[in-house]
Amino acid sequence: MKKNICFFVCALALTLGFVACNDDDDPKDPEINPVLSLPGTYTGWTWGSNAYAAFIPSEGDALTIELTNVAGTRCNLHYVSPTWGDAVITDVAISTNDTAYIFSKPIEAVLRDDRSGWDFSAPVDSVAMPNRNPSADAPTVSNYPIVLTSGFMNFKLDNWQVDFTAYLVPRSGHTMNMSFRDGHIEAPAEE
Repeated sequence: MKKNICFFVCALALTLGFVACNDDDDPKDPEINPVLSLPGTYTGWTWGSNAYAAFIPSEGDALTIELTNVAGTRCNLHYVSPTWGDAVITDVAISTNDTAYIFSKPIEAVLRDDRSGWDFSAPVDSVAMPNRNPSADAPTVSNYPIVLTSGFMNFKLDNWQVDFTAYLVPRSGHTMNMSFRDGHIEAPAEE
């Protein structure tokens, strides 16, 4: 009986030793904390497009991310582009998947039947967009509704795409799509 108890105790000690060693050999990835890593200003370029032009690039644009709560689940996005204007998208939700931060603020837009304006499912932010008229000496700036349509930034903070839609002249249903990306202008692929 003493031999069986001694054998059992030794076997249990060896098993616990293997489990403890195995935990040290297989460390878990550190948990990403957006409060510490995500805020900052990121420069890149924007792929602009609308119903009349599929590729209107802008170089040297910037996006500043400012957290608005301690938990790191909400932020403001300040987008600045010499081509597309200046916008602050407020109260954006931050979540994560396996590889990236995900930005979301879902808002639907519907053009009224009489084309007098846009109706939005929630209050929207605005973009101060320069309007370039060839007959004017300098561009004029007008404010238009803007919504965040999607966005991500990887955990290394070196790969991102944040997409916006600006709602312009209501009577034509004109919208401008802006896709802010990391890196420098990339020409569209030839088809």
